[in-house]
Amino acid sequence: MPKRMHYTQDEWLLLGKAPVQVGMAVMGSGETSPFQLVRELIGIGQALRETSQTSGATALIIELNVETQAQLSELSQQQTGLIDFVQIRAQIADMCRKVAAIVDAKESAIAAQEYKRWLLWIGRRVAAAAPEDANSPVSADEAELLNVIATALGLEQDRGAASATPAPTEAIPSAALLPEQPDEAMNAAPEGAAGDDATPATSEQT
Repeated sequence: MPKRMHYTQDEWLLLGKAPVQVGMAVMGSGETSPFQLVRELIGIGQALRETSQTSGATALIIELNVETQAQLSELSQQQTGLIDFVQIRAQIADMCRKVAAIVDAKESAIAAQEYKRWLLWIGRRVAAAAPEDANSPVSADEAELLNVIATALGLEQDRGAASATPAPTEAIPSAALLPEQPDEAMNAAPEGAAGDDATPATSEQT
């Protein structure tokens, strides 16, 4: 049975919308130029494409990723100047708490945790897509927002790693998804990975 059948229409749409909203919230953090906004919007798309390429994604993420990519396609038709980033940032913590409660109630602990960490991974990828400072790939404003998102998702253990972009691979089990990594290792992939092409680690949970 498709995962979508376990959710109401509103719940499913919210779960599919959350990854894009997390990315958009990060996009609007700090002083971001139009060029950086475009780079970060592309970063959302790249993260979603990488997700679709992993062979170990859970059924929930596989199905939601299709929904999320469709929503991103619609969003890309809008002019970035018309997007209310302030409102998105103001609402992102509440949205994260809502989706966390939904998956906690309807998924296994592992699948729920993986969905939450998928959202945080997307936020981190977007933050690193267009560095505002050559000396710091992730700005202080972005790191602060990523910590807010991690807390709202119930991922307090990942707060300390919010300034680093993890390089998870399919070989890392779900329980070890998005491990903390030092800043200097942000662009270094684990042995056997392909650097920026690494995809979020996922399990074969259905």
